[in-house]
Order: sequence, then C-alpha cells, then structure tokens
Amino acid sequence: MDWLGIGVLVLAIAFFVAVLFLRPVLNNLAATLSNTADTVSTLNKSLGEITSETTLILYNTNETLVDVNEKIGKLNPLFDIIHDTGEAAHHLTGTLASYTSVKHDRATAGINYIDKKHLEGILRGAAFVYYLRQIKKESNKVAEDVTSAS
Repeated sequence: MDWLGIGVLVLAIAFFVAVLFLRPVLNNLAATLSNTADTVSTLNKSLGEITSETTLILYNTNETLVDVNEKIGKLNPLFDIIHDTGEAAHHLTGTLASYTSVKHDRATAGINYIDKKHLEGILRGAAFVYYLRQIKKESNKVAEDVTSAS
C-alpha cells in the first residue's frame, strides 16, 4: 500500500468513528425536530381556535359599542334638556340675586335712615301695636268658631 491508500484508510476509519460518536447526537436531534414539528402543529391548531374566538369577541365588542352608541344617542336630548334647565335656573337665580340686591340696598338705606333719625322706639311701638291687633283678630276668630260650633 502506498501512502495515499493508508491516508484514505485512516480517513475512512476516522469518519466511521465520528459517525459512531455522532449517531446518538443525530438521533436526539431527530427526536427534538420531531417534537418541534408536533409542537408547531399543535400551535397552529390552537392559534386557529384562538383566532376564531378573538374574532367572535371582537364582533361582540363591536355590537356592544353600537348598542351603547345608540343608547347614548337617545340620552343626548335628555342632557340637552338638563343643560337648558340649568341655564334657565342660572338666569333665574341671577335675576333673583339682582332683585334681592336692590331690596337689600333699600332695606339698608331704611335702616340707616332709622338709625340716623333715632326712630327705633317708634318702630318698636308700631310693631307692638300690630302684634296686639293680630292677637285680637285671632282671639275673635276662635271665639266665633266656638259660638258657631255650639
């Protein structure tokens, strides 16, 4: 044998030994690839189911949004009425505030006049007379009710 034949024989033996050592690794790689193929197949099925359920959820969400928008559309006139009522109440209270402000100014002017002229005693006396007249009217009315009931 010449050197070329010996070199080829050494290479063949080395290749055979490498195949013997790599055989378990290649078997494990084949099993891993088989499991990966099964996982990808299961994932495709699961993804199909998830996609169909997601589509159903999105459809139901869209239907709910349409329903909510319709109901909000029906409530808009009610909110407009409430807004108009609020504006009317604001206008009314503004008018009442200005009216009471004028009355308050007049009352303050009257009190200042009474204080300046020292007329408190006369006013208290007039209030007392008014109070006595009211009591007399009530007592007369009670007496008439008692006599008419008898």
